[in-house]
Amino acid sequence: MIVVNCPLKQDEIIQIVENVQIENSKPFKFSKKQGIKIYFESDYNDMEKACSTIKKEIKETELGKVLYFNVVSE
Repeated sequence: MIVVNCPLKQDEIIQIVENVQIENSKPFKFSKKQGIKIYFESDYNDMEKACSTIKKEIKETELGKVLYFNVVSE
């Protein structure tokens, strides 16, 4: 499970993360929101690479340049 911690613009973050594709894995799928945490499911095995890829993709957007967020695995 991948968690993006971000209090603002959560719907936009969900759209960005669901469009991230890593190699031959299925896309990340939004699971639930709980406070500032946004949970995503994936069949990708390397969680460290998944977190860094998601963080990079978010930072490359205009939104990601101004938001405070972090990406972790649980």
